[in-house]
Amino acid sequence: MLALLIATLQLAAAAAGLWLLPTPEASAQPELPPASPRVQPDPVEPPTPLPIENTDELLTALEHAGDNIHELSADVRYVKEFSIQGDTQIREGRLAFESKPDESEGGPPARRFALDFNKLIVGGRVEDSDTRFREQYIFDGEWLAEIHPIDKEFVRRQVVPPGERWDPLKIGEGPFPIPIQQKRDEILSRFDAALVDSQEAVDDRPLVGIAGKCYQLKLTPRADAGDSDLKEIRIWYEKDTLLPRIARTVNNAGDVSLVLLKNLKLNGDADIGEAELSTQPPADLAGWNYTQQDYRADQ
Repeated sequence: MLALLIATLQLAAAAAGLWLLPTPEASAQPELPPASPRVQPDPVEPPTPLPIENTDELLTALEHAGDNIHELSADVRYVKEFSIQGDTQIREGRLAFESKPDESEGGPPARRFALDFNKLIVGGRVEDSDTRFREQYIFDGEWLAEIHPIDKEFVRRQVVPPGERWDPLKIGEGPFPIPIQQKRDEILSRFDAALVDSQEAVDDRPLVGIAGKCYQLKLTPRADAGDSDLKEIRIWYEKDTLLPRIARTVNNAGDVSLVLLKNLKLNGDADIGEAELSTQPPADLAGWNYTQQDYRADQ
């Protein structure tokens, strides 16, 4: 359900090659209630994996590649190319992601993320960019907040049944099709997977150098795994760290989504504050158009 809500902006995938942009003064983040200080884990460098020769080795390595990653932040660039309309939209900003182990044995990790876009380019022309643009999407494990600070619009939706947990990175369900800490067998039950040449499907010159330092995993939805809006998913992982750098998806309509990540920072270096991952509305709602929607099974 979260993927459907975020699809209002046609979000998708994750990957590499951006720069961090300043946030306009007019688009200050809404004031949030004070939060208790967070204990930052020590920075952790991902272990250097052994050379990978085939698809099975890559999927097996990816199962544990994120075991020591509790927080991740990055500059993000999202490009959406619409096949029928021939339009291109580019959004730029910041990604913050947190993953905590489940307190009960065998359960999924508790995951939260925030996407804060502060620049919009329509038509692929930098001169057409909207510098007074701000959109935020925050998922706290149960609630999704969609915030437009400039227009003072705040929509908070309960997208997961109370007491349940949903994984926003689960392949084919969330906005980021990145199998970090995903089980090999679960991926193979839903997708045909292949380790392909790193330069395959790379048609953007700035991405050539990045892709050359990565493994490329191609995932094709299995016909017997249920309906899928996607035709294929391609993800590029750094060979040295197995961190995701580029992700590209193509849907059945031919629309292409490309998300790139740069300046990835892990754990204590990620510098993620509690307020950044909070879906609570501003303390003072005066002047804000605020809507809250409790969970409905048919939403």
